[in-house]
Amino acid sequence: MKPTVRIHPNATVIELEGEADLATVPQFQQLVREQMKANVKRLIIDFSKVTFVNTPVWAVVVEYYQHSSGAGTEFALTGIHGRVEASFNIVRLGAFVVHLPTVQDALDAATLAR
Repeated sequence: MKPTVRIHPNATVIELEGEADLATVPQFQQLVREQMKANVKRLIIDFSKVTFVNTPVWAVVVEYYQHSSGAGTEFALTGIHGRVEASFNIVRLGAFVVHLPTVQDALDAATLAR
């Protein structure tokens, strides 16, 4: 998995590309924890270029979701499709994590989940 961090005027976006598997969890977790330490006010994680997601990757998403709930940070996922969507649905994250079709949809949203 190749992560790229992009800073937009109203959000930080982590764009992921490739397979998000067990081997990439430490790198992804470190990147997400850096956003926690930086106290970003709005984080969007884009999965549109991801072809596979392993359950431990979703655990990192849950970790950030829990942090965002307590810190008043806005948080959303975007680009969930195909095999990634199947995995997302299996772990039932859609019940509590905001997920939108595109990064632009998340950037345009007045507010995201807190």
